[in-house]
Amino acid sequence: MSESLDKTTSPSSASSRATPSGPEEADADEGHDVSDTFYTSQRKKGSHVFRVRLDATGFTLQRESPTGSIIKEQQVRIGDIVGARCMRPKKSRRLAMSGACACSSGNSPAISASGDHHRPTTTPSKCSTNSRENLPLDGGDVSAFLYVFAYVLKKRSLRTELHRERTVLTLRFRSFDTFEDNMREADRWYRSLRWQLHRTLEEIFVAPTADERRRRVLVLLNPKSGSGDAREVFNMHVTPVLNEAEVPYDLYVTKHSNFAIEFMSTRCLDAWCCVVAVGGDGLFHEIVNGLLQRQDWAHVLPHLALGIIPCGSGNGLARSIAHCYNEPYFSKPVLGAALTVISGRSSPMDVVRVQLQNRSLYSFLSIGWGLISDVDIESERIRLLGYQRFTIWTLYRLVNLRTYNGRISYLPTEQQDSSTQSHSGYAGQRRMQGSRSCNTHIDMLTGPAPSYHSSAEYLPQEFADVISLETSINQSFRSRCDSWLSGGSRRSFYYSISESIYHSLADESEFTGLATASLENRQLNYGPTSELPDLADPLPENQGWMVEEGEFVMMHAVYQTHLGIDCHFAPKAQLNDGTIYLILIRAGISRPHLLSFLYNMSSGTHLPEVNNEYVKVLPVKAFRLEPHDNHGIITVDGERVEFGPLQAEVLPGIARVMVPK
Repeated sequence: MSESLDKTTSPSSASSRATPSGPEEADADEGHDVSDTFYTSQRKKGSHVFRVRLDATGFTLQRESPTGSIIKEQQVRIGDIVGARCMRPKKSRRLAMSGACACSSGNSPAISASGDHHRPTTTPSKCSTNSRENLPLDGGDVSAFLYVFAYVLKKRSLRTELHRERTVLTLRFRSFDTFEDNMREADRWYRSLRWQLHRTLEEIFVAPTADERRRRVLVLLNPKSGSGDAREVFNMHVTPVLNEAEVPYDLYVTKHSNFAIEFMSTRCLDAWCCVVAVGGDGLFHEIVNGLLQRQDWAHVLPHLALGIIPCGSGNGLARSIAHCYNEPYFSKPVLGAALTVISGRSSPMDVVRVQLQNRSLYSFLSIGWGLISDVDIESERIRLLGYQRFTIWTLYRLVNLRTYNGRISYLPTEQQDSSTQSHSGYAGQRRMQGSRSCNTHIDMLTGPAPSYHSSAEYLPQEFADVISLETSINQSFRSRCDSWLSGGSRRSFYYSISESIYHSLADESEFTGLATASLENRQLNYGPTSELPDLADPLPENQGWMVEEGEFVMMHAVYQTHLGIDCHFAPKAQLNDGTIYLILIRAGISRPHLLSFLYNMSSGTHLPEVNNEYVKVLPVKAFRLEPHDNHGIITVDGERVEFGPLQAEVLPGIARVMVPK
């Protein structure tokens, strides 16, 4: 939709503020609810008058009839808006590159809540000053433009799914005779929008300064995640969103396994409000474990949110977050995750402590033994196929089915259904009586210089004086970034918005000399004190522990809804419910039954409503696995760990993960 709108009212009558409910609210909202009248001028459709209002709910556009009645109303929600830019028209790209103004620069102060924002003596923004002094206008046009970037939910047809679509709301200001005055008015709207957006942010995402700018974001990127295109994905799809939202960030590219653990466990993190993993669940696993190897973990975790941009093969966490908040995922998963990263919202998330024979680690997704772990690890040999590698190897492993002998002890949750208890008394399950310790020896398997980015940019000539809702096909005025030089470049420089920095790890001398072995030898795990006995000690008999023993096809402990993008493994799981969902499949299950289980994992209908002889779903707080074999694969968050006994317990809500608005 493209309609030409011009502003017709003078600034003295341009502001129509909502009536506050009290003195404190009146002071806070003073000058931040703005409204004005615009008109369209189109040859075919004629002229229309629009009343545009910005308040805490977002932008409201009301089309008025000649008599002043409302014909049509449209709204762009504040939760869908990510940012805005002030711009001016320019004919020549060469002149556009000669200098840039910064009306919405993070260095410019925010509006005072009690100030008069449209007095003639108001100090002009940097955009106004630079434009007046250095930049001649094209053909005498004194207009100023405000572009508002939003990502709204849309549905192309009844059969298609909801998706986020980039929308640009364009306002043209030309009530005054000079560009400086028009830009000052556009800048006032920009600052009002910025204030409204900052009201939606949690405290940890806003810097404690007078202008309340966004705090910095730490980005860790694994260039080998998934199909190896994480660099390109970040450059093409994530950076533009960060730029539009004016979120400054520092980008580090990992160079070796466990780099994120080293970084998160040793660096001072006070400068960042959140850590974003651009990669798969393995990189997020390293970040969590690095944080919990810090002595100050109890101080850091509540003040540092974690986010993820799905570039791996499984992407279970990103899919789980989108599912829990009813956000569309399949059409544009990276876009949805990028919007989540800039949302300024977070939620507590459970973490599970896993104790192995020789070390402890932390998990956020799952612990596996048997079929699914076999598929996850063995399919690495066809990793280039991306997520399809799981489907192909599942069929192969189904034909060549394995079983494993072992003992699983678990501590049920208090809210476990009585129906589950009454129907789970099949062979192999019993209340624990005199459990043995796990100090027996088991053979272990071996497995293979930036400048501040101006928000006042030059308006491309093809954009007319419109207030419009344009789709993503018009992206020529998005912020552009320098290239990555090459996919395998060791020294790349990345310039984006203000103070955002790309770090080439060839310059990180304190990390390049570290070997992975030294990290594994350093067992400095902190975190909350464990309530379980040591793995080598027997479990207490009087605390309600239950036992399953015998031959199993698989055991999988899950605490997120999804293990992958189309693997809805634990439909009842939540980010912060303090529950581990323990799924057991016993030997003897028929292949058609097992195939049905695996096929229905994509829809979440694979689990039985009532536990049966072969498939059981057990909500637990802790469990212990004791394999009786000396071979097999055990995974934690999709990463292979040493084979042998282990025990796990849930730590409710000790981490924070970024979620959609």
